[in-house]
Amino acid sequence: MLPFSIGVIVAAVVHSIIHWWGFLVIFPWVGFSISVGSYLIKTLPQEKKLLGRRIAMLMIMPLLLLFIPIVNNENLQLEGIILNILAGYFTKSFVHLAIAKLFGPLIWGRAFCGWACWTAAILEWLPIKEKGEVPSNLKRLRYLFFLLTVLLPILLIFFTNYDIRKDYLHKSELSWMILGNGLYYVVAIALAYWFKDKRAFCKIACPVSVVMEVPTRFRMLCRKPSGATCIQCNLCNKACPMDVDVMSCINAGKPVRSTECIHCNDCKISCPVGAIK
Repeated sequence: MLPFSIGVIVAAVVHSIIHWWGFLVIFPWVGFSISVGSYLIKTLPQEKKLLGRRIAMLMIMPLLLLFIPIVNNENLQLEGIILNILAGYFTKSFVHLAIAKLFGPLIWGRAFCGWACWTAAILEWLPIKEKGEVPSNLKRLRYLFFLLTVLLPILLIFFTNYDIRKDYLHKSELSWMILGNGLYYVVAIALAYWFKDKRAFCKIACPVSVVMEVPTRFRMLCRKPSGATCIQCNLCNKACPMDVDVMSCINAGKPVRSTECIHCNDCKISCPVGAIK
């Protein structure tokens, strides 16, 4: 129940600073969902343990995709948060960005991508059995998509005289959220089937991965060797949804420091000798 307990504590702290009742729902529910997923990973048979995290993601998805945007009429997408910041308006969406994608990664890296991303929550249930490979040169495209995501709000303001306060805040934010996520899902599912890789979108087009890359380099938590001898079966690498070379790190007695790691624990679960902790 540790994740749930942490969620309750974070909810109390954030609510004491920003007096909004929704925080008392959001953080405990996220913590409870992760606790449920962790419990399922420990109790389900080996061949079904990977379902634990996917179920946790499904539990969290409506909270971030529907609850916050609808209750606050807000857009949690990156471009929406940038519009709010440019207007000098720091909303709940900024709190989400700060905790999940800016400062949180200093502790748990890209665990948001592995446990709470509402796009990946759907992608990981796609019936794609054989995992393909995304060419490494295409993975650099996400930096271009990140740049476009940042520039879009700026171009709207300075070249089309888009009035954020008049035309966006509390008016069209929810529409932006719906349309933006609709586009994300269409592109993400198409890429998944094109490359036969459920996480192809994360590797090629997700701008949020770029945001988390720098703080993730300094994260406190990461997968490490447990002390058991690695038998170099490569099952951890096959299980990794982000193409991280886990085996080389564990076999060399080093922690997995790759910024691509989403802390999903799939490598740890798949290791037959318990060489990963």
